Amino acid sequence: MTDTIEFGKRINHRPLFVSFILSFLAGGLGLIVNIKISLLSFLAVLFLLLCVYFPMNLPTLYGHWQLENHGVSYYKMNSYRDKLKIILFPNEAEYQFISYSQIKDFKVIERDQQYSLENILTINPAKQSLLPWLRKPFFLKLFLNKSDATLDLSFDQLHDPKNTLFRLSNVLEILAKKIH
Repeated sequence: MTDTIEFGKRINHRPLFVSFILSFLAGGLGLIVNIKISLLSFLAVLFLLLCVYFPMNLPTLYGHWQLENHGVSYYKMNSYRDKLKIILFPNEAEYQFISYSQIKDFKVIERDQQYSLENILTINPAKQSLLPWLRKPFFLKLFLNKSDATLDLSFDQLHDPKNTLFRLSNVLEILAKKIH
């Protein structure tokens, strides 16, 4: 029996709070000029954060996924609508499930190099940035029967670099046993 191994951060209400706080600050600064500028700046910042910034960076900020007994589950972020729904209603986030029978192969991709179970110990992951758009690619790619799934590892590399590779090697061993 496999214990659940989790990666990434679960979605919470932080994107909503940050969006409203920064929007209120922008609106407050707009009050220096007049109420119309205040309202316009409030709405513009709110729109940019909720509809542009967070949906673009959601997979690296909140790319939670987990290895379970019967497969892998991760947040459903296939479309812009899915991402917006996760941001606005984080308690109702939907998961996608991939059973082990659907996985044909897997690779760890770090920057431009690919690693498998045999050479995972040679990986030397780059230090990750706090800013999601500056993070270097570091993810587990699952090759499925009809598509691919990309599971982010950069959050864990940023916040727990000492244990990420150990946990990742455990995941790769389990995947190798289950799919071969």
